[in-house]
Amino acid sequence: MNGAREQQTSLSGFKRELSDLKTLGMDRLVEIAAQVGEAISRKVKMNQIRRFLDGARKVESELKSREKFEEVKDQIVLLRPKLAYAAGRHQDVKELAEILDTAVKSAAQTQENFMKFLRFMESIIAYHRFYGGRD
Repeated sequence: MNGAREQQTSLSGFKRELSDLKTLGMDRLVEIAAQVGEAISRKVKMNQIRRFLDGARKVESELKSREKFEEVKDQIVLLRPKLAYAAGRHQDVKELAEILDTAVKSAAQTQENFMKFLRFMESIIAYHRFYGGRD
């Protein structure tokens, strides 16, 4: 029980780092994703994570077709209420939603941050699966 509390504390500690994706290297993002993926692997279903990634992918697709970040920035910000809704419906998603909410705020600042955010999400999914995450 104490180990779970320590893990939760360390995951919430990532929020500060994820608040500025610009300063994080991909190696650190992957390290964080590995820890997040492992921590949520027994509680969060894969489709709950994928549903959110699908929303981000839709924004990515529009960004590629429009080529102007400012035109899709609001859609990135609107990913935050989707997270809140998922966390409200499923308590197990709350910790992940809190971490991702911080990252979404940073992702909405620049196109580079948004692309890092997508890679972060993909990495969480990969580690979720690696650590035996629920389908």
